[in-house]
Amino acid sequence: MNSYEIKNNGFTNFFLRHPPAILSLHRKGLQIFDGEKKIILPFSRLHAIPQIRYRVFWSHLFVSTAKKTYLYKGFSSSQLRRFLAAFSEQFTTYIQEQLKLEYREAKQLKAEIRHFLDASTFRRHSQSQNIIKQARDLLARTSEHLREQFASAAHAPTLKYLADFISAAEGKVARCNAKFMKQELLRYQSFFDGIEKNPLTLAQRQACITGEDHNLVLAGAGTGKTSTLIGRTGYLIASEQAAPEHILMLAFARKAAEEMQLRQDQCLQPLKLKNTPVIKTFHALGLEIIGTVEGAWPQITLFAENRAAFSQFINQTIDQLMAEPSYQQQVYRFCDSQGALKQTSEFSSLMLEFLVLFKQSQQTLSELTARVKKQKEAARSSVFLSLFSPVLMRYEQYLSARNEIDFADMIGKAIKYVESGRFVSPYRHILVDEFQDISQDRARLLKALLAQKEDAVLFAVGDDWQSIYRFTGSDINITRRFSALFGATAVTTLDLTFRFNNQIGDVASTFIRQNPEQIPKEIRSVTTVNSPTISLIDSSKPEQGLERALTSIVQQELAPSDKKITVAVLARFNFMLDNIPFAQLGKQYPQLDIQFMSVHASKGKEADHVIVLGLNNGKYGFPSQKETDPVLALLLPEQEKYPYAEERRLFYVALTRAKNRVYLVYNSHDASPFIHELISQHYPLS
Repeated sequence: MNSYEIKNNGFTNFFLRHPPAILSLHRKGLQIFDGEKKIILPFSRLHAIPQIRYRVFWSHLFVSTAKKTYLYKGFSSSQLRRFLAAFSEQFTTYIQEQLKLEYREAKQLKAEIRHFLDASTFRRHSQSQNIIKQARDLLARTSEHLREQFASAAHAPTLKYLADFISAAEGKVARCNAKFMKQELLRYQSFFDGIEKNPLTLAQRQACITGEDHNLVLAGAGTGKTSTLIGRTGYLIASEQAAPEHILMLAFARKAAEEMQLRQDQCLQPLKLKNTPVIKTFHALGLEIIGTVEGAWPQITLFAENRAAFSQFINQTIDQLMAEPSYQQQVYRFCDSQGALKQTSEFSSLMLEFLVLFKQSQQTLSELTARVKKQKEAARSSVFLSLFSPVLMRYEQYLSARNEIDFADMIGKAIKYVESGRFVSPYRHILVDEFQDISQDRARLLKALLAQKEDAVLFAVGDDWQSIYRFTGSDINITRRFSALFGATAVTTLDLTFRFNNQIGDVASTFIRQNPEQIPKEIRSVTTVNSPTISLIDSSKPEQGLERALTSIVQQELAPSDKKITVAVLARFNFMLDNIPFAQLGKQYPQLDIQFMSVHASKGKEADHVIVLGLNNGKYGFPSQKETDPVLALLLPEQEKYPYAEERRLFYVALTRAKNRVYLVYNSHDASPFIHELISQHYPLS
C-alpha cells in the first residue's frame, strides 16, 4: 500500500470549523481519516479525477461519484497538488486496466448480441432484457467522462455498439422476430396446411410460432382454439424446440382433456412420435406432483366428484351439530337474518358451497376471520364462520381418518411442493386450454412451475368474452391483467370464426362489447348471409314458443339430407326444461336431433340451430337476478361493476353455439332486460 498522506490545516479546523481530515493513497482508492474512523472511496466509485479548488491561503479537494460529491477543506495548495498528482497516476493506471477488462467483456457481449439477433429462433423479452442488463451494468462501471478521457480509439466502437443496442433493443428484436415469423411460416407451411382437416389460418399459425415468455391467445367462439393448441404442440416438436415429455398441456375438465388427447394423437400421427404430450387436468397434475414427492399417489375422496354424496355428508353433519341447542339457535339466528334462508336445507347448501370455495382459496380460518372483521356485514359473516368452523373440522377429520384428500388439497399441496422446490418441474412449455376459467390457486401453481425454469414458456388460450364460472372461483381478471400477473406477453387474437355466420356474429359481438371492461376484438365469420339470423318468438308459454321454433327450423331446412339437423335447446336453469315433453318432440320432429341443456353446459358445444328459453325478467330469468349470498362473496373474485357482466357473457355463449340461426323465446309481458336491449337498440333481428 502506498503510504503517502496529507492532512488539512489545524488552523482551519479550529477557527473555520473545518472537520479534520487525513487523506492517503490506498491500493483500492482514496482513504479518509476524520480522527475517529477510516473510510475508503474506491476507484470504482469515482466519477472523475478529483479536482482542486484553490482559495487564498488554502485549497479544497473536490471528489465526485455517480451518486454523491465530497469536499475536503483546508489543505496546503502545494501539498495538495503533489498528493493529487500521485493519486491521479494511480487512478489512471486503475482506469486503464479497468477499461481493458471492460473492452474484453464488451467484445464478448457484442458477439452474444449479434448471435442473439442472428439466431433462427424467437427472441423472448426475458432474453433481450438479460442482455440489456449485462450491457448497462458493464457501461455503468466507468463514467462516460472517464471513458471518453482514457479509452483508446479501438475501444470506442465496441462500447458504442452496446450503448446503441440498449437504446434500440426493442425495435431490433421486433424486426428480428418479424423476420423469423416470416421464415417459419414458409418453412412449416405444409405442416400447418395438413395438421388439421382444414389448413390453419394465418392468425393460428402466428400464434403457434410466437414464443414469447408468456403468450395469450384470445380465441373467439368457433375460431379454432383446439386446433391452435395442437398446432403449437406439433410445431414445438417438429421444430425440435421441445420433446413431448417437456410439454405440459392442461385442461379444466377430464372429458375435455380426453377429447383433446384423442384429437391431438390423430393430428400428430405424421410426426411418427413414440409418444405425444399427455394432456392433463389441473387435478391430474396435482396428483402427479404429490405422487412424485411423496412416493405414492394420494387417495381422492368420493366427495370430490359425487356432489350428492358430499351434500348428504354436509346435511348429516349439520343435523348432528343442531342436536346441540346453542348451535341450533345460531343457525336459526343466521337464517332469520337473511330472508332467503328460511330452511336448514338451504343453509346446508350454502355451507357446502362455502366449504368448497374456502378450501380452494388456500386460506386459513383465522386469516378469513380477520378479513371478515373489516367487512360491512361483519356480524352476520362472523356468525356464519362460527357455524362453519365445526363443519370444517369434522370434514377434515373425515378425510384424515380415511387418508384422503379433495381437489383443493391436491392443488394446495402441489403448490407447496413446487414453490419449495421439492418437486422439480421437467416442463419447458406449459399450454393451458380455456384460460378464462382459471382461478387464483391454479394461476399460482402455474407461476410456481414457470419460476423453476428461466426458459419456461406459458401458452394460454382463452376468451374473456366466454368467462362464465365466477361462482366456482374463476377470476376473469387473471386474463384481463395477464401481463401484469405473469410478465412480458405476446397477445394474438384468433378473429375468424368457422361456426356462426356474420349476422349472429355481429349481434353477439356488439352485445358483449357494451361492457367496456371486455378485451376489445373483432370477430369475422367465414359464412356470410344478408338477412338477420336471430329470431324473436313472443310466447306466453315456453313450450309453445319451443314448438314454433322447431317448426320454423323444419320449414327452412327444405333440402333432403341423410344427416339430422342438430338443435340445442338452452335454458338459464335446468329446472326450466323439466316440463318439456322430450320424447314427444322427438317423434314430432324426427328429422331433428334435439339436445336439451343449460347454457353453462352448452359451453364448448355447437349446433345447427339454437333455441333459448326462459328469457324473462326476475330472480330466475335471463339475466338471473338471483343475488349471491354475501358470505360466499367473501371467497369469490371481486364483483364486476358493469351490470350483469357475467350474465351478458353467458348470453353471448348461448348465441354463439349456433351455426345457422338462433331463436329467442320470451314473454313480452315479462321480458328479459336483454330482449328489451336488443329491441330498443335496433339490433338486426327477425
